[in-house]
Amino acid sequence: MVGLQSAFFHFLAIEYGLAMSSTAVAVLLGCAVEDPKMATEFLPLLFVPQLLFAGFFVRTDLIPVWLRWAQYLCSLTYGVRLALLAEFGDCAKAEINPNPCRELLSVNQVKEDQTGLYWAILWSLFFAFRLAGLALLRKKATKFY
Repeated sequence: MVGLQSAFFHFLAIEYGLAMSSTAVAVLLGCAVEDPKMATEFLPLLFVPQLLFAGFFVRTDLIPVWLRWAQYLCSLTYGVRLALLAEFGDCAKAEINPNPCRELLSVNQVKEDQTGLYWAILWSLFFAFRLAGLALLRKKATKFY
């Protein structure tokens, strides 16, 4: 109904990977704190940087250099890049001048040949944050004995 160019199941796979890696960060936060109320108070610390570094409101090249490294820890960055490639990748290959799709991809620092890398990083973030949460839980469990 909105005229998306990519296949539904491709978008579903992107959103599933993004959801899994995002929940892994929340699980890590939940494992790190003692009180559930404190965990809910820390939730903005998880979600606001995701929006900031994904390029929604501020272009990433406008973020100070000393702070840009944080975009590589945000799963939303890779989810947005994959979604942009799925939706505008074919349009960017068209030989029209000016090409707004190509401009959109370049402004968001999306490289078409790195799709596999984006998928690998998205799932690596999932495993890294889940394993870190598991390590924190294990450390807390052995603290009482």
